[in-house]
Amino acid sequence: MSDDTKDSGDTGKPNNVIGINAGSGKDQPSLLLQLERARFERALEVLESLVEHRALLTTTELARINHIVIGVKHDPNSQENPWRQDIITLELPSGRTETMNLIENPVFALRDQLHRTTERSEAGDSIEAAIDLYVWMVKAHAFKEGNRRTAVLATLYFLQRYGHAISGIALHEVGLGDVRDPTQREALKEMITQMSRFASKRG
Repeated sequence: MSDDTKDSGDTGKPNNVIGINAGSGKDQPSLLLQLERARFERALEVLESLVEHRALLTTTELARINHIVIGVKHDPNSQENPWRQDIITLELPSGRTETMNLIENPVFALRDQLHRTTERSEAGDSIEAAIDLYVWMVKAHAFKEGNRRTAVLATLYFLQRYGHAISGIALHEVGLGDVRDPTQREALKEMITQMSRFASKRG
């Protein structure tokens, strides 16, 4: 699932222009891609364990998952903060740039989004809710690095927990493009719906 920002090498430094990664990975060294894939698969194992045990997805768990996908050892007692605390400028697929302002409290903001997504999923709106969460996480850019991959995993959690047996690797490889484009958002919804139906038939 590609987004409108570059996931690798995303430093989140003040006024740093971050380029896009369209999701193909053709311009990245193969070893880096292999490393990112291995980290994603490890984070996927953690996430699917949460789903299996019906554990809540919290901001603490997402911070741990984010650390896995960017290759940082997670230490709950560490003073290292995974949350973005700087203004950054992103370069979008269209070629234009967009400045991301500071989120007053990214932990509280994400916690609120997770709560809303849970409520909507419990009410039977899990696909729409999961997609809205993905879009919010990509646009908010709450973490310093690895926002796209972390957003993919958060989305997958709600899809799998609420009955959509979608492959995490397949979802990761879906290309979305600019999440600000309503047409592409609808295309993503249709694709995930089809993936869910296909998984149900196979099951």
